[in-house]
Amino acid sequence: MTDSYTAPVEELNFILNDVLGCESLLELPAFADLDRTMVDSVLTEGARFCEQVLAPLNAAGDAQPAFLEAGRVRMPTGYHAAYRQFAADGWLGLDLPPACGGQGLPRTVQAAFAEMVNGACVAFAMLPVTQRAAARLLMAHGSEALKAKWLEPLVRGEVGATIVITEAGAGSDVGRIATLATPAGDGRYLLNGTKIFISNGDQDLTNGILHMVLARTPDAPAGTRGLSLFLVPAHPDHTQVVRLEHKMGLKGSPTCVLNFDGASGWPLGESGRGLNALFTMVNTMRLEVGVQAVALAGAALAKALRYAVERRQGGAPDGPAVSLIKHADVRRMLLEMRARTTAFRALTLEAALQLDIADNHPGADEAERARRRAEWLLPICKAGGTEAGMRVTNLAVQLFGGHGYVHESGVEQYVRDGRVGAIYEGTNGIQALDLIQRKLMSDGGERYHDFVTRIRRDIDAAATPAVEPLATRLATTLDDCDAAVAGLIASGGRKDAEALRRIESAATPLLELMALLGGGWMMLRVAAASRSESAADRARIAAADFYGQYLLPEAKVALARIAAGHRALDTLADHEFGAGLVNE
Repeated sequence: MTDSYTAPVEELNFILNDVLGCESLLELPAFADLDRTMVDSVLTEGARFCEQVLAPLNAAGDAQPAFLEAGRVRMPTGYHAAYRQFAADGWLGLDLPPACGGQGLPRTVQAAFAEMVNGACVAFAMLPVTQRAAARLLMAHGSEALKAKWLEPLVRGEVGATIVITEAGAGSDVGRIATLATPAGDGRYLLNGTKIFISNGDQDLTNGILHMVLARTPDAPAGTRGLSLFLVPAHPDHTQVVRLEHKMGLKGSPTCVLNFDGASGWPLGESGRGLNALFTMVNTMRLEVGVQAVALAGAALAKALRYAVERRQGGAPDGPAVSLIKHADVRRMLLEMRARTTAFRALTLEAALQLDIADNHPGADEAERARRRAEWLLPICKAGGTEAGMRVTNLAVQLFGGHGYVHESGVEQYVRDGRVGAIYEGTNGIQALDLIQRKLMSDGGERYHDFVTRIRRDIDAAATPAVEPLATRLATTLDDCDAAVAGLIASGGRKDAEALRRIESAATPLLELMALLGGGWMMLRVAAASRSESAADRARIAAADFYGQYLLPEAKVALARIAAGHRALDTLADHEFGAGLVNE
């Protein structure tokens, strides 16, 4: 059972076409050579590849992970052949420009394909996402010489890529990075320092690896303004793997401690603006983290649905045992799993759609509007999506009971593999601060008001009896949200310590609130697009109704926490937190 995976092609096509109207992308000049038939065939063939080639690697790579041998990382059995086929078939450059060897499809289509890759084997998917993200970084910030040398090998999959930020003394606080990049006098820099938590910091699937490294030049100021970004090709004499981390999950993907000892690097972007340049890569990866969460949730849901029908427990004492799905609590779990998965599947694809419009729309105003919409959605998709994914995969284990806790069912691996999503590419707490400080406060709520205006527009268009209950609840929640957000914006304008602390304490509940709103918006659109009497449409409407009745009320808790402010957090002095619990 652990190897089984069924790609949700029908549901992905429904959301892409019926809910989001992604066919409108094909009207943009950048995608003039594409049509829906071609997109459908890409996803159908992608599903076959994921089900037949990648899914068998998932449990195998977890049981026999990547390992370190004579200073080199050896990848799990089966990864090599699968990767060669993945690269040869052009999957790696699905949404990258044909000029650099890509397929030129919309990022939205790539995100749908990425869900299937991650659902089949998330550890395998860790390498392609960094390659794609590094290619976008190189296109945006690389010199012509660097692009000419490395871009096509990246897109063809001949070289791997990493994102190299974290140090033992500088995790989320990147301004404390100490790795030093010293000018060599010939355009190169020599990098010295140790970095940790580097996914695929070494692997034997590609002929080389390009490290995208944040480092500090000798004359740089302290803090993030002193960081520059460098492309550093791996070299056995100058980039050594110190160790592999022994992790909770993602065991098929090696996480390395890397030592840079005089490694040659070439600048990417402007000196001192490395973090700004790196966000070209980070934003691609943050979207993919949201996709990963949806993928694991979807895979767990599919297994739970099959198990709930096949497993028999309970029923009348004098009668036969009944399927688990007959029990009310099991039905509650399944509906919650479906509602959360569908909501964030649609929301991550909506974010990808806005990125496509931002990158490809010929109208500057429309492109800028889409860019700002994507900026608002990305932290919600990354943090809200991973929280939803953790909830869904844990519910799958609960539904399986004792069988879910043991390895053979395959669902406990989803919990372990998905847990890191709330941590890497910026912890969910960092995402919350980003949303409230950089996205809400920075423009006086313009992005927020655009977000809720779009939701209200769809509420007003909801005229069918099937959609009306969720629309009514969503409208009431929006009114409460408007009042809370107005209060936060007013506090943010004061700039005193009390107001700033209030903003900081409200960050996480605000993000939770926006995730509930975004999910409710997507479920409203899903229900509105479910117009037939088919079983699939009836299930979608039921999941949307469940979202409104069971999940949207969680907004009241988030609103109460925003209103509570920071006082409940700050009643204790630092040294009092462990009083009575921890020996002084």
